[in-house]
Amino acid sequence: MSLSGRTIAITGSRRASELAHLITVFGGKPYLAPTVGIETRHDIAKIAQEFTIKLLKINIRYVVFMTGPGVYSLMSGAAEAGVEKKLIEALQHVKIVARSVKPRQALANYGIMTDLIPRNNTAEGIVKMLKDTDIVGEKIMVLWHGSYSTFLKNELNAGGAEVLEFSTYTYSHKLTNGGAKIFERMGFNYMSPDESKVVKLIQDIKEGNIHAITFTSPPAVRDFFQIAEHYSETLSLQHYLNTRVIVAAIGPSTKKAIEGNMVLVDVMPTVYKMGSMVKSLSDYMSKSNKSKIKTRSTLEEKE
Repeated sequence: MSLSGRTIAITGSRRASELAHLITVFGGKPYLAPTVGIETRHDIAKIAQEFTIKLLKINIRYVVFMTGPGVYSLMSGAAEAGVEKKLIEALQHVKIVARSVKPRQALANYGIMTDLIPRNNTAEGIVKMLKDTDIVGEKIMVLWHGSYSTFLKNELNAGGAEVLEFSTYTYSHKLTNGGAKIFERMGFNYMSPDESKVVKLIQDIKEGNIHAITFTSPPAVRDFFQIAEHYSETLSLQHYLNTRVIVAAIGPSTKKAIEGNMVLVDVMPTVYKMGSMVKSLSDYMSKSNKSKIKTRSTLEEKE
């Protein structure tokens, strides 16, 4: 197979074992070095209760769910607060926006049907989709993932909408018990982040032991480069990723995060799923027998 004899690095903790299995199926050798976990908010019950009250008392038009873990953590908090049934009923009377298939599937597990999914599963894609409808004067609730950007709120406000934002978990260099429970409820076999493994991965990249590296989320990218910066390895890492290692991103948001760290992405599937990413990586590597050559001048042309 085209990945035969190739060592492929995995940076995500969620579904790391599943991705490793896919790489093995294609003949590759998975190299596990997860960078990011999640940590549920300590006041999650209070957040879920406030979320529910807003839905019941304010004329909300759209509710945007950014991730699957966000759905499960919100419902977990609602169950703790004793308002899960009220929350599910309230969500039946608004337009539900899921950023991607994952939150849609999580919502469906609670009997909540999704009305809209953007073609481009980014904040920019959500903004474009909602602005194509009439959002002037509408109230929109957003349940964020573990990181936050002002872009979504600012752009929707500029389009005439009022935005209410909530967050139930944060990204973390460790996987807490609360985060582990969320992954378990989602049916994922997770692997806890380990900084020492990431440091070893960076060293193996420099020594030419890694043929490709995969990224399945922007937080995984962020934490990977933060660890590199902490150990003063940023410039050398950028050099080797741009000249020796095939870089694969699962989708546009992840690709953007990688390129924001001055690294070009070689592979991104047209269908933003792990299986498609591994297949695209396999196809790419089977067609390319020569060493990867990308220079800093190529990066500078993209700016």
